[in-house]
Amino acid sequence: MNRPPTPQPHEPTGTGAPTVPGPLPSGPSLAITSHAGQGHTVVVVGGSIDYHTSPQLLGHLMTKELQGVPLVVLDLSRVAFCDSSGLGVFVEVFRRRSETGHRFALAAVQPEVRRVMELTHLVDILPLHATVSDALAEG
Repeated sequence: MNRPPTPQPHEPTGTGAPTVPGPLPSGPSLAITSHAGQGHTVVVVGGSIDYHTSPQLLGHLMTKELQGVPLVVLDLSRVAFCDSSGLGVFVEVFRRRSETGHRFALAAVQPEVRRVMELTHLVDILPLHATVSDALAEG
């Protein structure tokens, strides 16, 4: 009886294809939730806003559901990092909403993110508020 040896778990199976234990992880993503109120929507973001995640944020902020809302407040209390692509999203959304007569504000900006906004002088352009309640009170 000449049977070939059974491959051991650490040995290649001879198929040439690597074995994959399960689904491959997708890229980084943000946790984004929206809470609609009377004349406003608060969008809460969690995670790092960077080159990989900024398209997800822009896509969410530009949905048809948010286009007609008079005020969109972006709650950044759960965002500890934001690079230039994230800042670009803030500027683009602010510009587009301003063109249509709608408002956009940032709230609860964490110190590291605020520092980047100060270095780029975006604190002079974008409406920033200490809390979501402050942003909503200003209307």
